[in-house]
Amino acid sequence: MIIVYPSHHVRHRPPSEIFNGESEPHAEVPERIEQIHAALRDMSGVRVTLPKRFPLSWIEAVHDRAYVSYVAEAGRLAGSTYMYPSVFPYAGHGEVSNPIALRGQYAFDLYTPVSSTTYQAACGSAMAALTAASLVRRGDIHAYALCRPPGHHAERSRMGGYCYFNNAAIAANYLSHRGKVVLLDIDVHHGNGSQHIFYERRDVLVVNIHADPSEKFPYFSGSAQETGVGKGIGYNMNFPLVLGTTDEAYHPVLQQAVRHIEKYAPQYLVVSVGYDAHIDDPIGGLRLSTDYYRRMASTIASLGLPTVLVQEGGYNTGKLATVAKTFVSGFMQ
Repeated sequence: MIIVYPSHHVRHRPPSEIFNGESEPHAEVPERIEQIHAALRDMSGVRVTLPKRFPLSWIEAVHDRAYVSYVAEAGRLAGSTYMYPSVFPYAGHGEVSNPIALRGQYAFDLYTPVSSTTYQAACGSAMAALTAASLVRRGDIHAYALCRPPGHHAERSRMGGYCYFNNAAIAANYLSHRGKVVLLDIDVHHGNGSQHIFYERRDVLVVNIHADPSEKFPYFSGSAQETGVGKGIGYNMNFPLVLGTTDEAYHPVLQQAVRHIEKYAPQYLVVSVGYDAHIDDPIGGLRLSTDYYRRMASTIASLGLPTVLVQEGGYNTGKLATVAKTFVSGFMQ
């Protein structure tokens, strides 16, 4: 397996996030990827590489060009200060130009601030996903992009949930030019961004297994009734789980998802890998064991598809290295 490590991510370190009006230490820290990288780089059968540069058009194929430009320009204006939205313009508001209003137009929460380091980190994360996808497309059967910041909550023109550019969606769209793709999301939080981006398409099947959004972030997206629109009807699948779901209850759902993937018969698989369904994750809510991540990975690998793994969540920095190593071991066995 090839590991793609975007080293510039370490410069992106938001100090805080705001939840229910309270400022809390930001959970999405550089140590997450540094610990996973350290755990994986010396594994047998693993090779580490840095991201290559790809045209910005691959990001703009998934995100609105004005939004991509905003992330770059807002960071330049913010400098070293992390800027948070204060006003969220509502639908029908007309054209927005004030920087304060733009912050809210392009964001849906107070977890995802922008500074001068954000654009470089977000682009580097997207380039890692594209590099992994290009390796898989040329014949390397599996590649793992250690993306940070994560991406699966980023919609076409909105950041949120620590996500700026949707790395997994960018990789899936890149691969879709060569055949059908499945984007399987196993992060504990629903990948609202990935769903939003592909909701009207049938060339990318999106499958999410996540905590019930009536109880967990993002709260507004991820019900089983959300199945796509237009040409995309039937090509979006959500499997919401009650809080406290254990290994034994999770596995039949994963097997059901795998059967749907087999029926779709894709050429490529992209997996949004989150380790925040682990029992010890501080912002998770499910109760998966470390050992189960080996079984989870081997079940996904049993599909026998060229696979791009894309890092999403996982916030227990004391456990991430072990869980990641267990998952990759299961995938490679």
